[in-house]
Amino acid sequence: VRSRGLGDVYKRQASTGAGGGVAVGMIDGAPGKSVSVTATRGFAEGAPYPSNHGSAVASLLASEHAGPIRVADVYGTDKAGGNALAIARGLGWLVGEGSRVVQISLVGPKNPLLERAIAAARRRGVIVVAAVGNDGPAAPPAYPASYDGVVAVTGVDGRRRALIEAGRALHLDYAAPGADIRAIDARGKRIRVRGTSFATPLVAARLARALHSGGNWRRTLDREAEDLGRRGADPVFGRGLLCGSCAGR
Repeated sequence: VRSRGLGDVYKRQASTGAGGGVAVGMIDGAPGKSVSVTATRGFAEGAPYPSNHGSAVASLLASEHAGPIRVADVYGTDKAGGNALAIARGLGWLVGEGSRVVQISLVGPKNPLLERAIAAARRRGVIVVAAVGNDGPAAPPAYPASYDGVVAVTGVDGRRRALIEAGRALHLDYAAPGADIRAIDARGKRIRVRGTSFATPLVAARLARALHSGGNWRRTLDREAEDLGRRGADPVFGRGLLCGSCAGR
């Protein structure tokens, strides 16, 4: 992606979309027809192509968010899908279409192209929310969750214990349910899901609501967050648990 191309799409950024809520973008696989979103666009060979992961993430986001949702499918049927170039292109499109929050349930190593794309989005006021991944606490820091200014999300189970498979980031912002919840798969069936991927859309939805209500979104979320573990912010639960009663669709 050339920087000029990213800059062009950012020029059309809007604050809200149809329905009056804050517009949220999602970078993942495409959702199935049973999950209602405003728009889906492909950034990989064969995309958009419905995936179980993308459908589940989108269904959880939709269950907690009243505003428009746009999806950048960076996988499609491409074996090389989910690469940094596809994510950067998808991010550019989402921001250009007016997304004020972009959620990413993908992890990988540090990448300069993606880092620049996220920094460009942040300069335009977009908040990126990303999962810490499921490679365990001994894994290297996950990206994009570890980039400066990205809201990093981990998961807890139904007993509010940190997921044993949860990865880590250079910082941690919030936790949300990432097990004992249900979502919708690509065929429209309700399934049980587990992982930090599925905690992330719950935090993104709460953040979008906080933006829509006005004021400082961080203060709003901190007031809502339930402190778990060590008193105050900690490396296991971050600043606390959001959406603790959410059980999915």
